[in-house]
Amino acid sequence: SLIDEDKEIATKYTTHLSDLYRNMLSFRSKDLVSLKEEWHILENYIYIQQSRFGNAMKLVVDVPDEIMQTKQIVPLALQLLVENALKHNVVSLSSPLTITIAATDSNITVRNTHNPKISKEKGEGLGLSNIQRRYSLLTDRKVFYGLRDNEFIVNLPLL
Repeated sequence: SLIDEDKEIATKYTTHLSDLYRNMLSFRSKDLVSLKEEWHILENYIYIQQSRFGNAMKLVVDVPDEIMQTKQIVPLALQLLVENALKHNVVSLSSPLTITIAATDSNITVRNTHNPKISKEKGEGLGLSNIQRRYSLLTDRKVFYGLRDNEFIVNLPLL
């Protein structure tokens, strides 16, 4: 529908979409990627979703550049966590979804407002268990997740 409305925005959207899929394919066989590489994937995904949801989706980021340059993460973990937040929560102008991503030297935390959809989607929990399993193959450090103060929080080790 964007093509009919605004060809320039449609072109930009398509570029982000193709970058997202190209990166997903290139990182699928890697055990770890730099946080900077992972962030590039996430930026493309966020652009696509913000094109879809507009002001109903808010992103707050606190990741120091030094951490971005020096730490590694399991590929596609951040994208999957943002996707889960969108999949399982109401996203509307009257009930915006806020996703916060913050990092320390040892962890990256993704939190989102918890406003679950009335009808749950299938496959609940598979993405998180996949991330846990992938981390368990690489480190003894644990992935933590759960509800606290009306937020769903996931804490991933940075390696």
